[in-house]
Amino acid sequence: MDPVEGKIIVYYGKGEGKTTASIGHAIRTLGHNKRVVILQFMKGRPTTGEYQFLKKLDNLQIHLCGAPGFLRGEESREKHQEKAKEGLALAHKVLHEKQADLLVLDEILYAVKFGLLTEDDVLELLKKRGSTDIILSGREPGARIIEMADIATHMEKVKHYWNKTGDTTSGIEY
Repeated sequence: MDPVEGKIIVYYGKGEGKTTASIGHAIRTLGHNKRVVILQFMKGRPTTGEYQFLKKLDNLQIHLCGAPGFLRGEESREKHQEKAKEGLALAHKVLHEKQADLLVLDEILYAVKFGLLTEDDVLELLKKRGSTDIILSGREPGARIIEMADIATHMEKVKHYWNKTGDTTSGIEY
């Protein structure tokens, strides 16, 4: 009997909740006493609520795979690209060493959108998943990623107070 191939889940779009949904799956997986690795691409601040909480859990590893600040022009691009490539290498290692039952690649689709990684980089990684389930999140996946996915959910923003206030709220956005 062939081993079960891991599922590929994609959360994408301009709506709120992509990371939250991904973490919900991580919690569900942990509830079955399975191992989870979360790689947060484009995120480098260890002060977010999810990072502060998740780093304390057993059976879960979380790694920041982004520079501390936002990607703003060429001056920060090099550091972000270096961190994204380190994250991709870590994802390959997690799969090769079978370190996780679920691998969450949070915001990896943003890393592709901004040219820090290529869609081919991501597709190559997905092909090596074996029995590991993988979640990808971000804005705009390519058609080939959607085609390869077992589940793809588009999250659409209907309304967000940030458009009026420009403010963010701890516990809501970070």
